[in-house]
Amino acid sequence: MLINVIDVGSVNTHSAKNGRQYQSLEVTYKNEQGQAQSKKLMSFGNKDVFATAQSWQKGDKVNIATEKDDNGYWQWTRILAEGEVATVAPAKSAGGSTTRVAGSNYPTADERAQTQVYIIRQSSLTNAVTTLATSGKAVSSDDVLALARVYSNLVCILNFVSKLFITYIEIKTFEIIIK
Repeated sequence: MLINVIDVGSVNTHSAKNGRQYQSLEVTYKNEQGQAQSKKLMSFGNKDVFATAQSWQKGDKVNIATEKDDNGYWQWTRILAEGEVATVAPAKSAGGSTTRVAGSNYPTADERAQTQVYIIRQSSLTNAVTTLATSGKAVSSDDVLALARVYSNLVCILNFVSKLFITYIEIKTFEIIIK
């Protein structure tokens, strides 16, 4: 990534919770698309990049290799020579299959469906407690769970029926169009 340095802040010293000290430095730059951005560099990160960045001046053009860390943040890993291109490391595999689409932070259809089930269950429990609390009698957890299941099943049945109705309307509309 080729950057154009706009400003390099002064080095700040901080104390970590464990008592150790570290330094930080903020670099403001324009990226390859001309957008102004900033990057906070830490002395405990890539030491070579941190040390070199301290000497940068406004207008310097710097070629930087970047890599996504385990937390999904882009880190500056080293300074490249002018014209040098960083090699792309293969994506790390945690083993096993994943339910997410590679490169996407959006939930899959199965994950969205499971989230809906959790929401329906939570709502059903809340409404069951509210309904049973109006009686003024002592209520057992079994009573709450039984009524919550009734509410949850009712929501699922109504959802199923509405989908059937929509499908029926679509079929009838299609039949009218073909005639």
